[in-house]
Amino acid sequence: MHFSIHSPARNADQITRRAEAAEALGFQALFFADGHLNNLDGFQAMTVCALRTERLRFGIAVTTMAYRDPTALASSAATANEFAGGRAMLGLGTGDGSTYRLGRKATRLSDFGAGLATIRELLQGRSIEVPRGAEGAGAVSLNAGKTPVPIYVAAVGPRSLRVAGRYADGVILGTGFDLDVLDWARHHIAAGAEESGRALSDIDIAVGGMICVDGDGPRARDLVRGRLANRAHHNFRFTLETVPEHELAGVRRFMAGFDISKPMEERSDPALITDYLLGRFAVAGTPQECAQRIRELAGAGVSHVLLTPPNRNFDEIMDLWGREVMPACADVA
Repeated sequence: MHFSIHSPARNADQITRRAEAAEALGFQALFFADGHLNNLDGFQAMTVCALRTERLRFGIAVTTMAYRDPTALASSAATANEFAGGRAMLGLGTGDGSTYRLGRKATRLSDFGAGLATIRELLQGRSIEVPRGAEGAGAVSLNAGKTPVPIYVAAVGPRSLRVAGRYADGVILGTGFDLDVLDWARHHIAAGAEESGRALSDIDIAVGGMICVDGDGPRARDLVRGRLANRAHHNFRFTLETVPEHELAGVRRFMAGFDISKPMEERSDPALITDYLLGRFAVAGTPQECAQRIRELAGAGVSHVLLTPPNRNFDEIMDLWGREVMPACADVA
């Protein structure tokens, strides 16, 4: 089982300390949030932290094409990968809260797929054809930085999952830890992969969600409720088809009460976070309880999880997960 950690990037001291700690604890990768205005630039954060570490991989989870042209994204990723010695990854999504709050719209899936195709060609060392107005079309290529760079796509809805399967090297799966939903998502990813002549096994699926580990299991579950609200809301904006019928009323109450204008961990009344939402979008409890959930995921074929602790006690939770949960899962595939 590979464990990656997802962190905001608020200041240089924070991110470098976390990178060094994540490497020492045995995490595979550190992904930085890239909501600009609220975080440091993700590409620069990756570069700085790569220079302070030796093994840890780095990614952005996720940036968008709402503010950056696909060719600029490819160039930035290759530059970061050059400084990281081949340890960089590019995480992309169509757009979420940071996009909407600045009056932009999420990238249309047709444009997103076309952009992914452009980025993939460039990051694989191949040229692309571009229009040049009166001069006609011409071939351009990426001539600086280090390639290839793996592309990860954050996806939750059926259409975005198919696009991810068609173009991505990896999928950051935001649908949660429910095993039935995992099978549903794999079906859509596999369909997209087949369209591009690939198999599901060619794609690294990083199952993403929130974590909170504490010696007191109920306290851990209470602590994580506010942080998972944003992940759940983003998921259900795209589809409710994965929600069991008897949970629909609770999910709809949660969606109606969500306020995206508030700070990340205050966007929902904790009372609206049902046990269903907690179990689906978080692994929370004692180290033993968390290790058991990871074992269940491994038994269902999951080999990579991307974990986000609550911001207010991020470092303590990352440390406890690395020291107690990960060793307890060392023997799982």
